[in-house]
Amino acid sequence: MKRILWLFSCLLISSVCLVTYAHSQADQYGQAESLFKEKKYDEVIRLISEPASLEPGNFKLNILLAKAQIEKCAILKAKGDKSYKTLIHQPYQKGRMLHKIDKTRPEPYYIVARSLLINNRPYKAERAIKKALYFSPANAEYFVVLGDAYKAQAEMSRNSDGLLSKAKDTYEKALKATEEKAEEFRSIVEEKVNEVSEKLK
Repeated sequence: MKRILWLFSCLLISSVCLVTYAHSQADQYGQAESLFKEKKYDEVIRLISEPASLEPGNFKLNILLAKAQIEKCAILKAKGDKSYKTLIHQPYQKGRMLHKIDKTRPEPYYIVARSLLINNRPYKAERAIKKALYFSPANAEYFVVLGDAYKAQAEMSRNSDGLLSKAKDTYEKALKATEEKAEEFRSIVEEKVNEVSEKLK
């Protein structure tokens, strides 16, 4: 009887610990998501790096971490800080790892495409983001990445008009797919359309 009571107590304690862990993890993710929306990418990385490494199969957590790492790299590159070249391999590898777990989810392809684009690999980025669009064909963010890939290819090519036209068309698709997206997102895409249109004149 004592043994049964002891086993029951152990099971009860384990259940309480699991529920507490699940709640704490949900709170941590919610906090990280809020920080991401506030563009506090370093804080997101600090908050969820360890839990994400403990749970490599947790898509939500690892995708959010990879997105924060990508945004940090994009900022560093825009500032001319070369350290992005080392850091960009982290989200790239994470995207590849998540793709191996589930090949039907678009997010890993998006992560890989953004990483490649930041690392000046626009042709490979184009292939990766097209796979993301295959699984999520009306995603405005994915269209922007594809447009950016065409624009980056145009900057590397002598015959750039065709690629710039493709970039413009793709950004316009992003605007159509935007719906209720934040006004800031829409204005960024409109700016990209205007920039490409100027180059086509």
